[in-house]
Parts: sequence; C-alpha cells; structure tokens
Amino acid sequence: MNQKREDRMGIHGARRQAPAGIAFYLLSVILLFSFALCGAGSAEVLDRVAATVNGLVITESELRETLELYQHQAGSAPQPSANEWENKAALQRRALEEIVDRKLMEEYAQKNGIAASEEEIEQAVKDVLGRANLTREQLMEALQKDGIPYQEYRDQIRDQIIKAKMIHREVRSQIVLKDEEIEGYYFEHPDEFRSEEGFVLRHVFLALPKDPQPAVVDAVMKEAQRIRQEILAGASFAEAAAKYSQDPSAAKGGWLGFFRKDALSGGLEGAIAQLKEGEVSEPVLTQPGIHIVKLEEKTTGDIRPLEKVREAIREKLYEEAAERQFEQWRKDLRKNAYIEIFL
Repeated sequence: MNQKREDRMGIHGARRQAPAGIAFYLLSVILLFSFALCGAGSAEVLDRVAATVNGLVITESELRETLELYQHQAGSAPQPSANEWENKAALQRRALEEIVDRKLMEEYAQKNGIAASEEEIEQAVKDVLGRANLTREQLMEALQKDGIPYQEYRDQIRDQIIKAKMIHREVRSQIVLKDEEIEGYYFEHPDEFRSEEGFVLRHVFLALPKDPQPAVVDAVMKEAQRIRQEILAGASFAEAAAKYSQDPSAAKGGWLGFFRKDALSGGLEGAIAQLKEGEVSEPVLTQPGIHIVKLEEKTTGDIRPLEKVREAIREKLYEEAAERQFEQWRKDLRKNAYIEIFL
C-alpha cells in the first residue's frame, strides 16, 4: 500500500470527512448515471485502476464520470490558470472520496442482506408521481429528454431505497429525542412557527396499478372504506396508517406535515376543505391510488401552538441528529476499510 498516495488523497481511514451528507447520497446517483450514458459511446481505452476499497476496484472511468457530475452541479467555468491544478486536485479528491464511500456502503448492504423489492420500487415511483402531480407517461417523457432509460431510473431508485434502509438501520434507529429538546427549540425559534394558510395532514395511501381495471379500483376503494370505518370506530389513525398504508409515511403514522392550500391536487383539496380539525375524509381517488386523509390542523398565519408543531420540530431535530450520526458512521466505515490509491 502506498502510504503517501493515501495521505495525499485524504481518504485513508478517517483522516478526512467528506463534505456530502445523507441527501447527497440519496440523490446524486441518478445524476451520475446520466453522465455515464454520455461516455458510453466514446472510443474504447484500457480502463486503469484508480483505487481499491477492501479489494473492490475503482476505475479511472468511474472517477471521470463523478468529476463530470461535480462540474455539472457547480456549473463551473474554467478556473484561473494560477489555481488550475489546485482546483483540479481538490475536485478529484472530493470525487474519489464519494466513490470510496459509495463502494463501502454497497459492500455493507450486500454483507447485511439489505435489498429493495420490486414492490418497494414501484411504490417509490408512484410516490414521485403523486407528489409531482405527474402521470407515468409525463415522467417517462422527462427521462427520455434527459437521455435516461426508464428501467435505469428504476435501478437508481433501488439504490436510493437500499441506502435509506442502511441509514435507518445504522443511524436513525440510534437516535432518541427528549421532549425538553423539542420544547427548547420551539421557544428559541418562535418565528419559524408563524404559519401560512394551509393544512397539516396524515394519510393512509392504497396504491393502484398502472391503468387499473374498474374492478380493481372498486376493490381497493372497498378496502379504503373498510379502513376508514375501522378508524371511525375508534382505531388510532396513526396505527392504521402504519398497518395499512402503502406509502413511506406509514413509518411515521402517515404523517405528511404541512401543505399550502394551493399545493394540493384539486380532489384532495376539495375533500380536506370540508373537514374540521381531527376529522377523517372519505377515500379520495387520485392517479397513483386512494387516500384517506386526517386533518390534524388548519393554519391561519399566527404563531402555532407547541402541540401543533411538536412533530415537525421532532422531525427537524431528528434529521439534524441523523446527519451527524451518518457522518460518524461513514467515518467508521472508512476507518475499518483497506484503501489503496494508484493515481
């Protein structure tokens, strides 16, 4: 192992903390793929090894693709000549750090049997469609415009789900927040809780297949009606969401948080506008599936009471703590890895 090369790149063990956080790892892989497509038709050359991580190879082509991603994100113009080599070295180091971390997490997922099912991938796609108010055809047109095949987009979603599972297993599950922390944040940041006009929501979501037959829609609607009756009979909405909802929010009792009035689709807004706080809507049919919505709060523009924002504060503090835990976990992965640099 070449110690000087490792020190120069700053990735041996835990010597350097990479700048990117959880959000970067869950999003950058899709952008990275688009650059991989661009280089697919180039002249064939012998792909040299840039580094190894626990015996896993990082090629120079992988490094080039990641460098192109960073340059695209930065919208970078050519740098002044006096700093050209310094800037190039810093960007190369950042790219290599990111690839090392990605390889380590892929290895961790394989060793621990962490995977994503086709059902989870399909539900994630439907969630994207619902939140973006897009049809599947519109999504596919947008991907085609960017040169990304639909199946490859699904593959990248699979990677995101696997990474999210790893983060939950090794990071989020270790975090405990006390009520005192939540209350302290509320009283120290009152202006953050001055509300816009809108709704605070939970939901139970039942997915529909693409182009469903009327009989399928009817069957899912009947199931939604049964769940609603169960809730009206006294079942906890949060527990029902955790049990029945086919949406990532199920893990949080169906909690969706705040939505401005104009941010909801017409069908959902119309159903919610008729509710009083604490009431549960009739099942609402949308393109991705059927929603049962609980109106937790209508907001008017005043500073919201603590009990109305407690869950939102908990989520914010939770995400901040998760970011810190993630960085430490990533440093530990590097510390225990065997890394060689050949640049």
